[in-house]
Amino acid sequence: MARHVQIFAHKGANRVAPENTLPAFAAALDMGVDGIELDTQCSRDGVLVVIHDFTVDHATNGQGRVADLTQAELARLDAGSHFAADFAGVSIPTLDEVFDLVGDRCRLNVEVKSMDPEGGPEADVLLAAIRRRNLYDQVIVSSFNPMTLIKLRWLEPRLALGVLHGKDLPPHLAAAWTGPVIRPEALHPHHTLVNAAYMDWAGSASCAVNTWTVNDVDEARRLADLGVATIITDAPDVLMAALAAV
Repeated sequence: MARHVQIFAHKGANRVAPENTLPAFAAALDMGVDGIELDTQCSRDGVLVVIHDFTVDHATNGQGRVADLTQAELARLDAGSHFAADFAGVSIPTLDEVFDLVGDRCRLNVEVKSMDPEGGPEADVLLAAIRRRNLYDQVIVSSFNPMTLIKLRWLEPRLALGVLHGKDLPPHLAAAWTGPVIRPEALHPHHTLVNAAYMDWAGSASCAVNTWTVNDVDEARRLADLGVATIITDAPDVLMAALAAV
């Protein structure tokens, strides 16, 4: 079948370079991906940096909470050696650095990492960057935190939003998260939740379905046949090749 689903690189091409780093994003661009998924949160001094965990312990040679470190302190950490010696000295990038690297070469799914019941400071900083660069048609913002999405929608009605979830949503949450307060453009479920009934529900809510993290070719084909809009994967080159086959 001809490929119609969009393929996004999960944290960049994280199998060939350390996740959420400029080399991983550059490798994904070289693969010709439709988009890149990445994670962002604020440093202590209010700069959006690109890292998945709320601490630096897993991804770097440092320790501590991202929110307790300044951007300069985060930039001095080694985020590459844990992956391979060739990446020693690779740093945690800022979101602006990623925007500079990507330019207009692909779409971006920016996941805001936040547990703040008031939505977090990331929303304001992210919106300023999107407005400054006029990235409305290129960026979709997702989060597991509905308060972050509510804040973003309130601040900027034009922004494309995606509701992230990894478990079945009970009816009251399904109605609330697709209702007029958030008005998401997309739902971002774990791929195991996606079936024909899920696709029907998403369609009734006028939401595209962008699913994660799909690394198996047969599963990717199943999801493509169901009509998902986007597959987020650790193996973008593999899935692009498989789904391009007739």
